[in-house]
Amino acid sequence: MAKKSILLEKGKFLMREGEESSTMYLLIRGQLEVLKRKGDIEKQIGMITEGNLVGEISFLDNSPRSASVRALTNSEILPIPREIFVETFSKLPEWYKTLHKTIVERLRKASARIKHR
Repeated sequence: MAKKSILLEKGKFLMREGEESSTMYLLIRGQLEVLKRKGDIEKQIGMITEGNLVGEISFLDNSPRSASVRALTNSEILPIPREIFVETFSKLPEWYKTLHKTIVERLRKASARIKHR
């Protein structure tokens, strides 16, 4: 059963860097900023606009959140919990599951290389 959308007020955090992940989100309305901690400050490294997913990488590879996400405007977000994803994913062919795993691993490695520059 799908969850209902949630409202996130401007300035509120959806997720924090380092948290465990059990949900990814679809941004239905609004705008979010992606923040990365550098020492004692958080620096904006990206934006999430309507129609895009957020929190998908840590969700897919079961790693802690690699960044924080905060609402720049009042936003409407649809949570996609792991159990719904697993149920849907389990019905896909094996070659698709292998493709998924390969892409996620390569993306995480590329992100790590960029982070260490």
